[in-house]
Amino acid sequence: MTDAISHFSQVPWCAALIEDLAWTPTRTASRVPKPTTEDSFFAETLGTDRTIRQCLTLRPTVPERDAPDYREVRTIVDLGTGLNGHPNICHGGFVATMLDEVFGVLITLNLAKKMEKPRMEGSQLNAFTAYLNTNYKKPVPTPGVLLITASFVKQERNKIYVSGTVEDGNGTIFSTAEGMFIETKTKL
Repeated sequence: MTDAISHFSQVPWCAALIEDLAWTPTRTASRVPKPTTEDSFFAETLGTDRTIRQCLTLRPTVPERDAPDYREVRTIVDLGTGLNGHPNICHGGFVATMLDEVFGVLITLNLAKKMEKPRMEGSQLNAFTAYLNTNYKKPVPTPGVLLITASFVKQERNKIYVSGTVEDGNGTIFSTAEGMFIETKTKL
């Protein structure tokens, strides 16, 4: 994470986000290789100099008083040209994939906090994408640094609704999305 902070601190709008005391850099769990092969797509396949060159997630420094603990995350990515669908334009399917992944980052942070509660002992929580509606506003240029946001909308029983954006950090929104995830609980 230190390398990513150093890398993104060179970009003025990223530095402003990193230095904002309301936000804390946190581990992007899906960027860590696991022996189970879980997250191998983001941790290994997309962890190259031509794909996602660096990645840093920021979460609110102070959790909410009620659930969910985190209502938003911001993930900064530095994309290479290995994700292009057209010259210097990111593949649209990958834009949707980034949104899905950052939605998962937000949900995973909240599920991890929920697992800390005593009533959850002996259980494992997961969430799976039920749908993702993506709206493309402008082509996403590559190579370049992007900000992907994910915001909690609501939860109804085991259905978690989120929304988010892909933007350039200076106000240009390239894509928006909304999604629903299904929370599952299994006994360990």
